[in-house]
Amino acid sequence: MTSTHQQTPTATAIAGPTRYMTNLAALLVDDIDPAHWASRHGTTINHPAFVLGHCGYYAAICVEMLGGDMETGADEQTLFDHEAQCIDDASIYPDKQRTIDAFNARLAAVADFIESCDESIFARSSEHTPFADRFPTLGGVAAFMLIGHIPFHLGQLSAWRRVAGMGSAT
Repeated sequence: MTSTHQQTPTATAIAGPTRYMTNLAALLVDDIDPAHWASRHGTTINHPAFVLGHCGYYAAICVEMLGGDMETGADEQTLFDHEAQCIDDASIYPDKQRTIDAFNARLAAVADFIESCDESIFARSSEHTPFADRFPTLGGVAAFMLIGHIPFHLGQLSAWRRVAGMGSAT
């Protein structure tokens, strides 16, 4: 659902690419065998269950930094925080379809929230965030977290595909 008020330039610049991340992720994960969803294939590379869960979790954290409220699952911080370890144990991660559905729903909700924000929210200082030394405003933080951070991790899925013996995403 999109906001009924005029979107700000910053909201427009961030929300559209955020929504597009689900298309990029689909290219990388749709043909993955569910039996390999939470496997690192004998390496230390992050598997798809972790990557999409981590990206979805931090999209919600971005909303919180912007002053919004986004519910996260009870185990999301434990499984997907930046200090969490990606583990070869499918029993602790949501299955493939639940992970994809949660990722897509989370990014849609985050984009909706971004579209509802007034420009003054994006102009606020980032001084009370872990990004204060890199991005002076919350708009910069949101841009990085949603259209910098997510593609970085989607790149890990491209590498994971090679490790798993799969071809490039089509």
